[in-house]
Amino acid sequence: MYAKRPVLGEKGIGRLAIAIIGSQVLVLSRARIRGKPSEKTIAAYLHWGFFELPGLNLEDVAIPVREFQGGTLPDRDDVKEMLTEAASTLKRLAPLTDSKRIEEIQEDMESFNADLLEYSKYLGDPSLKDSGCGTHFYIIPADTILDDDIDNRDIGNKATRFEKHLIGFTNTMMPDHASPPMVARFRDHKDLGGPIELIGERAFFTPDEFKTVDHHFLGRFDEFGQFRGEVGIYQMKPENYVLNWSESDGQMTECGPFNLSFAYMQGVARDSLVPPEEHILLKRKLDRHGGLYIYRDGIRVQPYGDSDYDWLDIERNRTLGASYYFYSYRRMLGVIELSQNENGYLTEKAGREGFRENKAYRQLRSILMNFFLQTAGDFFREEGEFADPHVIKKGELNRNAEILRKKEKQARQRKVKFQKDLQGVFANIDELSPKAEAEKLLLAVQHDVGKSLASDIPKRNKAWALMRSEKQAREQLHDLRKKFIVTKPRGVGLSRQLSNEWNSYQAQMELLDSEVFKPTEKEIEAWISDAAREAKVPLNDIVRLNTAVSEHETDALKEVRRLKSEVDTLANDITTIVIDETKNSVRTVTQTVDAIAAKIEHMKQETTDVSKLTIIREKFVDQIMSAYKTESQKLLRLHDQLNLVSTIWEQDGYDSNDLTEALEEELEELKTQRDVNQELAQIGMAIKTISHEFDKTVGALRDGLRILEAWSDANPELNSLYQDIRTNFDHLDEYLTLFTSLDRRLHRTRIDVTGKQIYEFLKKLFQTHFIWHNVTLTATKKFFNTSNRGYPSSLYLPFINLVDNAIFWVQRSHDRPRKITLDADGKDLLVRDNGPGVSARDRENIFAMNFSRKPGGRGMGLPISRETLSRVGLKLTLDPSTHSIKEGAVFRISRHENS
Repeated sequence: MYAKRPVLGEKGIGRLAIAIIGSQVLVLSRARIRGKPSEKTIAAYLHWGFFELPGLNLEDVAIPVREFQGGTLPDRDDVKEMLTEAASTLKRLAPLTDSKRIEEIQEDMESFNADLLEYSKYLGDPSLKDSGCGTHFYIIPADTILDDDIDNRDIGNKATRFEKHLIGFTNTMMPDHASPPMVARFRDHKDLGGPIELIGERAFFTPDEFKTVDHHFLGRFDEFGQFRGEVGIYQMKPENYVLNWSESDGQMTECGPFNLSFAYMQGVARDSLVPPEEHILLKRKLDRHGGLYIYRDGIRVQPYGDSDYDWLDIERNRTLGASYYFYSYRRMLGVIELSQNENGYLTEKAGREGFRENKAYRQLRSILMNFFLQTAGDFFREEGEFADPHVIKKGELNRNAEILRKKEKQARQRKVKFQKDLQGVFANIDELSPKAEAEKLLLAVQHDVGKSLASDIPKRNKAWALMRSEKQAREQLHDLRKKFIVTKPRGVGLSRQLSNEWNSYQAQMELLDSEVFKPTEKEIEAWISDAAREAKVPLNDIVRLNTAVSEHETDALKEVRRLKSEVDTLANDITTIVIDETKNSVRTVTQTVDAIAAKIEHMKQETTDVSKLTIIREKFVDQIMSAYKTESQKLLRLHDQLNLVSTIWEQDGYDSNDLTEALEEELEELKTQRDVNQELAQIGMAIKTISHEFDKTVGALRDGLRILEAWSDANPELNSLYQDIRTNFDHLDEYLTLFTSLDRRLHRTRIDVTGKQIYEFLKKLFQTHFIWHNVTLTATKKFFNTSNRGYPSSLYLPFINLVDNAIFWVQRSHDRPRKITLDADGKDLLVRDNGPGVSARDRENIFAMNFSRKPGGRGMGLPISRETLSRVGLKLTLDPSTHSIKEGAVFRISRHENS
């Protein structure tokens, strides 16, 4: 059984409205009779310009009508025949009317070149082919105003006319909504690709979006205008709510009972439970389509829902006082559900431009205006009867948002400074300044020692001069090391990229200590000892030892005393604040209690109406409880903060800053991983589609070329064209064939892949790039002789990425030939280049997803290559660089220790 189709509007105005879309229409209709498709499909052609011709009567216009077998569509010839009939009618009418307008209509008709069979291939369902039923309108060409609405829909954030009329055509917004009686979609076939859906369920509000927002009102107005339902503020457990309509006077309304369901989102993100990123997107959608939509039997009644049609004075009231009236259409998504049976007195105007303003409509409007006015007062004004949940939660959200804002601002400033300090250190390391400055210091010491030993002063004075030179050299070396010291900010969570830079910095400092600072200090010490021994100048080694150690003792004591002073000051400040806050809280509650006690004492001397005792008691108790509640919350927050400090102090190993850092870094990582997963999912779907389409397209091209080859053999004039196409296709096919070895589905068997095979693969793949960029790819004999057993897809992919990156970076080498070398170190495979190398700052980050220093780079190649190799027991690493010479990057592919 099929549901009865609801009647919309009156007098067939909907069919006439098609004239607004375009001046010509071909109508196809096939009925369903007693549940079965009709054996006939009826077609009619009409140019609306016929009805605009002056001096004609309706009977003068002939409309071509044809019958076709049910389940089939007219072809081009059938449509042309109908146009010919219409043209003959036009010719007959020419002497009776405006000849210029006749010519314009004839030109229009010549442009009506409809191929219904071709359209059906890409329009798909609903279709009139086979067992399909319904009515289709083919309007050619569409009015240019409609083109403007479609093409300019993304300009600004205001819905276009066609969106306002078609969006939300059926009620698909509510969770668990009934199956819509019909579905309205608008698809824009812009080019040869798939159509873009501009109107549909996804373009309208979804049930998930309805549930996501802050406040929910669900209920029903009965035949007396009384509302009974549930209200959930800030997604709390819904509470029962009843609201009377004062104008009822015990009489049943003419508008009848109806359901109301709407959700409301706070306009400011800090007041909302909706996550900030989702709040921005949903706010944009609400600005475009927000409103209260009316549905009768599941079909939208126009123009209700259009935020520009303020039929309940919601926006007008908001301009008078936003805090008082609260609501806005642009923060609301909701529906009013009517039915023909229960709401028959609500009648639509002929043009479906709203209800007639009869008594039923005025009642509906009054009931809803009263509802929004009363609920704004009850739930969203501070003095409202049910306002506590909103006031408390909003205050909590505001307080949390302010705390996070301040915390984020402080953290951002500290992170910017931290990153800038790291950047400066890495720049010095990349320029080899630590090594150069240490060598310069060593030369200065040698010069001073030589000068002292060559002087004529006594040996004892020479000894003091040597030890003074040693002391000064140690201090200078100490100062040099301090230039490269960066302190990580406490209590600030770092992003993955910044955390990796910090790890790289720590590794570089260990390397500098082991390769530069400590060796230089030993060399200074050894040089002075050797020089004194050769010159037979006695040195007091105990004094030298004491001098060397005392520097560190002085620094350590100085720093500890400074920190102690800061901690003492902070502890005193906190103690003062805590004492003041506790005293103020006790004083506030005490003053409130004393004031009420004084009032009660005063009342003993007066005659008080017994009937007012309850009111007075409630007032006094409310004052006491309000003061108690406010001050106790302050003290509890203070207690919790002090208790947290005490608890963390007792637990060995971490403090609140450590906890904050861990939580913030985990949050940063989750955000980053979410973005990466979304991007990878999109790329994965795109690759799957591309792969599928490539398979089909390449196969079809090969078949077509075989056919074309036979034609070129028989027709010599086609041979040149065939050869050109064949040559270009072979060039493309060669690239495609190279990548067939990357398809894991075709190569799930492990095979032996030699270094020579990898070299030849890369040489062929990047041949053009090597020529363009003047890059030489070489492989050593050791690399040729290597052999690894595995999947070709897992072995080739990392080499492709490494060589592709190397081609880019060696282009930065202008002073020497550009070289990429494939080498082997035992069983390890190496890819080395003579480009600028990898900065010390980036050595950890280059394997992080979405990190790239290449302009326009996506930062996915190296992490994917590393993951690919890891799955087959291999690892991809970057060899450490030295601080003595400028060198390129060396990437190493080796076996895991447990493989």
